[in-house]
Amino acid sequence: MRRREFLRLAGRAAVAWPLAARATPGPDLNIEGVPLPSDVTVASVPASASALQWRWAGVWVGAWNGGLKHILLVERIAEDGAVGVVYAEADNLYSGVRARWWRLDAAVSGRTLTVRAPMFTATYDMDDDGQLNAFFKGGRIASTTMSRTDLAALVRPDAVIAWSRGTSELLQTDLLEHGNPIRLETVIFKPPGPGPFPLAVFNHGSIGRNATPGLVKQTWVSLEVADFLNKQGWLVAFPQRQGRGKSDGLYEEERNSFGDTDRAVSGADRALTDVNAAIAVLRRRQDVGPGPVLIGGQSRGGVLSIAYAGMHPEQTLGVINFVGGWFGEKSPGSELVNQILFERGARYDQPTIWLYGQGDIYYSIDHSRKNFAAFEKARGQGKFIEFDVPSDVGHNVIHYPDLWAGPIGDYLNSLSRGH
Repeated sequence: MRRREFLRLAGRAAVAWPLAARATPGPDLNIEGVPLPSDVTVASVPASASALQWRWAGVWVGAWNGGLKHILLVERIAEDGAVGVVYAEADNLYSGVRARWWRLDAAVSGRTLTVRAPMFTATYDMDDDGQLNAFFKGGRIASTTMSRTDLAALVRPDAVIAWSRGTSELLQTDLLEHGNPIRLETVIFKPPGPGPFPLAVFNHGSIGRNATPGLVKQTWVSLEVADFLNKQGWLVAFPQRQGRGKSDGLYEEERNSFGDTDRAVSGADRALTDVNAAIAVLRRRQDVGPGPVLIGGQSRGGVLSIAYAGMHPEQTLGVINFVGGWFGEKSPGSELVNQILFERGARYDQPTIWLYGQGDIYYSIDHSRKNFAAFEKARGQGKFIEFDVPSDVGHNVIHYPDLWAGPIGDYLNSLSRGH
């Protein structure tokens, strides 16, 4: 889950954003679901232009938190840093806000462009390669890395657009459903160099009991985790379980399971089978080195990662659990189901790291500490870190790498020393 809260807020913020400053003469352009005004143009750059003008006259593409497609296009830029941009997004499947574009004022200072609107701030920092490291803050936080492209190439009918620097692949697994082979979509982020690299596998959460087909088919990644682990030399893989994203099969983790312990555990078993199948394929890649795997996840993916480590301790190097749990604590039977799954991880005899935030609307600190106590009572090893963050952050700690980069860096260093 759980970009839902951020994207719901982003959708609300969109209502307050300034609308187009001038009418467009024809229907919008459509860039894989992202609209642009039909009269859009990139800022012209005369031969006498300043370095600032040369740097910022362009168009960039990305996807907020790896999911919500976004285009930023600079239409005008003055010597004093005053900028006019087109800010465009695809359909927001979490908030229900339809795809739209806005013409907004912005400001540039050196390598940073900032857009401020009544309910949000978007900041774009340019690196030496012309990519933008973008951050959205409006009560929630989102990020993306945006690639520079050419407007003419972008609007071609046959354009292939890299919304994320990760590469989506369909892994041919040994899974079968009704006799049919199952492929699992997995998004791969590789560090520079030829490899082979140590493998990190990071698992997504739930999308809730009332998920729409559009949400089910949305691929989930964490750019913050991918960037951090890539810099540490890890190849990072984000497998999508059956029925999620572009994966084959049906998404049945939620089916009739709320309040039913047996059905919930059965759903977790199915999810763990998917995780194991994806890891088996990933370990055979030529760019993946031998040795155990670093595994982690967000929300439901966090508890799956702990459970997986206990079921496959010989294959596991370490475990990173972001705000993990199977059911939110307000669901019937959540404490029992969550503790059953966490206790499975106790067979893994190495330390794990658990990262939680105050104000989590799904897993309070008290609930999560009970889960951790049950894990320790079953002889599991780990460190529980509680972040004192604004109450609206809670479940979204993963989007704040400034909080967790130090503790996770220390944890990874301890794994290196211990193996």
